[in-house]
Amino acid sequence: MTNKTKNDISVILPIHKLDDSTKLLLNNAINSVKDQTVRPDELVIVVPKNSDASSYVKSFDFGDYKDSVSIVENDGNTDFSSQTNFGISKAKSEWVSILEYDDEYAKIWFKNVIEYRKAYENVDIFMPIIVDVDDKQSFIGFTNEAVWANSFSEELGILDNNALLAYQNFNIDGIVLRKSIIENFGGFKSNIKLTFPYEFLLRMTFQAAKIMVIPKFGYKHVNQRAGSLFASYKETLDGSESRYWLGQAKKEYYHKKDREITYEVKTT
Repeated sequence: MTNKTKNDISVILPIHKLDDSTKLLLNNAINSVKDQTVRPDELVIVVPKNSDASSYVKSFDFGDYKDSVSIVENDGNTDFSSQTNFGISKAKSEWVSILEYDDEYAKIWFKNVIEYRKAYENVDIFMPIIVDVDDKQSFIGFTNEAVWANSFSEELGILDNNALLAYQNFNIDGIVLRKSIIENFGGFKSNIKLTFPYEFLLRMTFQAAKIMVIPKFGYKHVNQRAGSLFASYKETLDGSESRYWLGQAKKEYYHKKDREITYEVKTT
């Protein structure tokens, strides 16, 4: 039976477009919120204003969770970073989590977060160990588990700035963070292409936010799904530009706010 105790967590689910694939995957994502052992207090679904996605979500059957769902329409930029920032600004809880529409939470993820949140009151961001699968649901590997390797970070299980500068393979999907650190240290930067999750984590650790990876599986991520944001980046970015955006993430994390960045293709 689902525990209905208030836990002060809002899930942010940004949607950019609507097609048959979105409808199928979105259903799985929403069910992964509804089926939690301990449900979040709120699900904030962000859609482009007056779009097909908006109409579809408003007609969605949320069952006994419908009173906990907020559908907000964004009439500004609808890239992932902008949609997520907008959703966080509308959240009513002290803690927020990020769910991509093609991914799923593990059933006990929020139960684990609440237990760890009580035990580690000084932690600002909790990250899951992620199971990466392909679009056929075949296992690829794990992400975020590296902080539990011996001597990887200064403190076992804690993701620090030095570790991030040495190793970039971390994923923000499914994270649970204090809304106040977004307000204090800035949200996701839409001008950082491809590497915006990395820039965000660098900025949080630089600002002394404490990040812990919970040593349990908490999230299933469809890696490099055809039509996804990162797949489109991979199709259009060559190795040179990928390295450029990695470098930009390392330069921009000192700044709390998004700054205009223009990439100039170098020719030989």
